[in-house]
Amino acid sequence: MSISTKSEISNSKSQIGIIVDAGPTIGYGHAVRCLRLASALIGETAVIFYPLSESCREFLLAAGSHGKFEIGKPQLENNALPPLVITDLREAHGITADIRRNGSRHISIHDLGLAQCQSDVVIDGSVTTIFPYAPDEHRSLFVGPQYMITRETVARKRPTETVLVTLGGGSTSNFAQKVSEEVWKTGLTPITTRGFIGSAPMTDAEFASAMATCCFAISGSGVTLYDLLASGVPTIAVGFDRLQLRTADAFHERGAVLSAGAIDRLSSGALVRACMEMLDNRSLVQRLSETGRMLVDGKGLSRVVEIVRRQLWLTSQVKTFSVC
Repeated sequence: MSISTKSEISNSKSQIGIIVDAGPTIGYGHAVRCLRLASALIGETAVIFYPLSESCREFLLAAGSHGKFEIGKPQLENNALPPLVITDLREAHGITADIRRNGSRHISIHDLGLAQCQSDVVIDGSVTTIFPYAPDEHRSLFVGPQYMITRETVARKRPTETVLVTLGGGSTSNFAQKVSEEVWKTGLTPITTRGFIGSAPMTDAEFASAMATCCFAISGSGVTLYDLLASGVPTIAVGFDRLQLRTADAFHERGAVLSAGAIDRLSSGALVRACMEMLDNRSLVQRLSETGRMLVDGKGLSRVVEIVRRQLWLTSQVKTFSVC
């Protein structure tokens, strides 16, 4: 998109609505990537969040979003949607029809082919799919990990004798203590997303520092796994459900991670063996790091921003033609 078109969009007082859900059960990755996208669009358009649950609204407020973006109440008022609406929902909803009735253009963000809907634009940054997308000449489709919205990559430094244990929020974080106890057995020091055992939660800067200096990471297979791979962090991936397990196995098959399987069936011996392989096999670690960065290059956010800019431009053209 040209600079002149970007300027035209930013001067048109355009708005984007983002409909998202998050919480202890479905996780917070949906809200995290929507916040990243919204932050990248500051200065170009106003963003209104429409959280579908109180837990999602509380997460957005806790993330310091209030003031930067408008955050609505969980009760969605479909008759007042902006001209461009982005949805990031794990389950199928009737919202697609409401967006269409409102006359808005619709960008839908998905994982694994889930919650497919008849949106104008589909973005799915997963490394694998469960339900392949059917060809549709009326929709634009962008699929693959090159479209995953990741955090800004961090430069790897000389590794310390630490292991980053990042197993998500909510109920999944309960496994961090169990995994950390196994890491201690290898002579390494586990750092969880709550800091060293018993400390306060990590800040974003502390998390970036841990990514830069850890020997390797042990991660769930949600959005954070893509963050780690984009920064070249060698990672042992675990799955908390069958969907995450598919992601871990897909990256394992491509040589980007070691998959330790399902967390609820993970034996202490298997985890220790995987940790020791990370310590002893330098060629493996290097290969994991290089392959991970090849599959997830960290430029997904910029690619999605360009897609959104294009759709903003199209909505402005529709508005212009309708007036004429």
